[in-house]
Amino acid sequence: MEWTVEQALGLAPDSLAARAGRELATPRRWLTAGATPQLVWGETQGSAREPYRVAVDLNGPAFTCSCPSRKVPCKHALGLLLLHARAQPPVPPGEAPEWLANWLSTRHVRAATKNVPADPERAARDQAQRVRRRDERIQAGVEDLDRWLQDFARAGLAEMAARPWSTFDQMAARLVDAQAPGLARMVRDLGGLPHTQTNWPERMLIALGKLTLLVEAWRQLDALDADLRAEVRGLVGINEPREAVLAQPPVHDTWDVVGRRLLEGERMRVQRTWLWGTDSRRWALLLEFSAGGQPLDRTWLPGTRVEASLCFYPGSTPLRALAIGSDTRVVRRTSSLPAVSAAEMTRRFAELLGANPWLERLPVVLANVVPERLAQGEWVLADAEQASIPLAGDDGWQLLALSGGRPIDVAGEWDGYRVWPLSVQAEGELSALRQQAAA
Repeated sequence: MEWTVEQALGLAPDSLAARAGRELATPRRWLTAGATPQLVWGETQGSAREPYRVAVDLNGPAFTCSCPSRKVPCKHALGLLLLHARAQPPVPPGEAPEWLANWLSTRHVRAATKNVPADPERAARDQAQRVRRRDERIQAGVEDLDRWLQDFARAGLAEMAARPWSTFDQMAARLVDAQAPGLARMVRDLGGLPHTQTNWPERMLIALGKLTLLVEAWRQLDALDADLRAEVRGLVGINEPREAVLAQPPVHDTWDVVGRRLLEGERMRVQRTWLWGTDSRRWALLLEFSAGGQPLDRTWLPGTRVEASLCFYPGSTPLRALAIGSDTRVVRRTSSLPAVSAAEMTRRFAELLGANPWLERLPVVLANVVPERLAQGEWVLADAEQASIPLAGDDGWQLLALSGGRPIDVAGEWDGYRVWPLSVQAEGELSALRQQAAA
């Protein structure tokens, strides 16, 4: 397969890898290099004593490199691919070296395995057995969590808040082992609440109540209606298969890309992109995860209007969706979004909590608000009804500059306590705030 420089750079996991790859895309940086119609390989000297061995399967593409980087592709693989795409003539042909044999053999075995017809009955039995074992592990983890929560209740908020972070981290690790990562996240979030805000005892008590309610909901999972059952399974950490979501009836609409928020973690990045359906009059959330330096999708740009079909995940408050890529095209810029007052926002959030008590956030566009800085240094959004909505993040000055002291519409995420702003709508134009990131 022939590659262009633009195609190769499009695989870069981030701008740093792209810049480093360009620096490596020169013959003098490679001790050896060779290619076949399918492969390109080479050796380059890095910080280690031995040269790094790098190879790219051009038909995948797939990459291998002996360097310790967790990015895919790493800068060496990207540089080799750029060298092959840029060089005139390309990397000279040759016979694949012996050190590539294991990688090629593994790829051939995987390809052959995919072509072996599966036994449907055996596959169904194996799947049922895996589900049963997973549910047993989750159940054991839930029982341990219940005992931990009871100990929490006996000790009291003040005593538990004084305990070290390891108290929460150890319980979260136990839940990860039990294949309940959703519960693990909630426990870690609980451990991060003490002494972070003035109302932390109230927030911690509410979080404890939600976690206890989720434990009880898991125990009575079969008695719940289908939507709430799907909600509970997702909160515990059982992901709905992508194929099952795409089998749902799609919603075709023209979607305004309202805003995007990026959260940086130690091991994973999470990107939330919020859409508003102009005809369906509903919100949609595109949720993406990236580990090991994998690039995140940048197709849905805030401020654009996209015609697309979305399939929604089941749940009592269905917001998360998957886009059917082949049906997606940008049509024009965003014009106007549905804006509500602060009172309407809180009333809607309360209604949704009645259907889903674990609802964490709600997309919202607040109408005619003015950013104000309080004497304590905190920022709020004040509306015409004298309501003051606390502002999260550090974009207060930017919002004030965009507003010029006049009322504007602010789109963001409301979590019941604060609004995290994502974009501003003024005079029919939507302006995305700088890329939001949080740990």
